[in-house]
Amino acid sequence: MKKLTALLTALCLTFGFTQSAFAVAQSIIINGTAAEIPSDMGEIIEQDDRTFVPLRFVSEKMGKTVKYDDNIKAALILDKSDMYIVQEGSTNIYKIADLGQTTVTAMDTAAFVKQYDDIGGGRMYLPIRFVSEAFGYTVGWDEATLTVTIDDPAAAK
Repeated sequence: MKKLTALLTALCLTFGFTQSAFAVAQSIIINGTAAEIPSDMGEIIEQDDRTFVPLRFVSEKMGKTVKYDDNIKAALILDKSDMYIVQEGSTNIYKIADLGQTTVTAMDTAAFVKQYDDIGGGRMYLPIRFVSEAFGYTVGWDEATLTVTIDDPAAAK
């Protein structure tokens, strides 16, 4: 009986810590302003212990232009003279700079497209930390408020 009690206690503690260790983000603040995802642009999704957001939403909030190429299943993000490419299912964000230099930001999970029948079509999702850092932003997490903060270091100058 003691072994059964000890086993049940251990399982409860293990699952209790697992559930609370990866909290779901409730809000996003970009450059000091709350950024609500419009219902027609998608939602916050927790997957692979990461906070995924619609790529178009976060990119446009950072002043970038997003195009989707259905032929190659890739999002093209334009930022002044730089272009970023993210392909569905890929774990990389490619940046092609003005001078033709290419850099790669590797993610530990893949970009995916979620289909939405009610809003028509799909939305590409990426972990908010990886896409923000690929764009040169700093990312923070406030556990108490379950808030992701994203700041452009260039805006602080």
